[in-house]
Amino acid sequence: MTVIESQLENIATAGVRDVTIVAGYKAEQIEAKLASVDSVNVDIVYNPFFEESNNLVSAWFARERMRDDFVLLNGDDVFEAEVLAGLLESRRDITMVIDRKPRYDEDDMKVRMEDDRVVEVSKVVDPERADGESIGMILFRRRGREAMRHVLDRMVRYPHYRKVFYLQAIQKLIDEGIPVHVHECRPDQWAEIDFHPDLSFIRENIARFSDVVSTWSER
Repeated sequence: MTVIESQLENIATAGVRDVTIVAGYKAEQIEAKLASVDSVNVDIVYNPFFEESNNLVSAWFARERMRDDFVLLNGDDVFEAEVLAGLLESRRDITMVIDRKPRYDEDDMKVRMEDDRVVEVSKVVDPERADGESIGMILFRRRGREAMRHVLDRMVRYPHYRKVFYLQAIQKLIDEGIPVHVHECRPDQWAEIDFHPDLSFIRENIARFSDVVSTWSER
């Protein structure tokens, strides 16, 4: 099972039916892999600038799909369906999934919080001051979806923003006074692929995520 197949299986299990994938590198392989998928409706958008841009630009390419409530999900995540299902219960305008760990490293996308809101999200947050880690799954409703679409339109006009993570757009919304709330998951309910050891971990554990999907489907 590939990462993208695992994602789509869990997305379907959580009750989501429409999925937009922004593809760049090896897009033809993604298209071929998904040609027979029928558990969800898949729309593939091609980003021709993937070699010279970061995922803020990828998010911008999906902006026209942001007119309804949506979840923005990193393509390198594997997760239990329960994580997405729990997130979808939030009625907030913007809800970010985080986990909490005993300690954080420099590569974690760390968050700082005040009360129940995110005030900072960045890899440069001091690990000693971090209150959690963004797992790369964010829900946008109502004002949140409009704000995200508009901030992406503003930022993509400037060359220096084309090489940043889309979470800088979230930080800009926070700085402009738009509240970002959180939904918490356990560290063992998800994983991401940044380095080769991550891939080895996921290969050993992805069957566990699939088992969770099967159990969830039978409820």
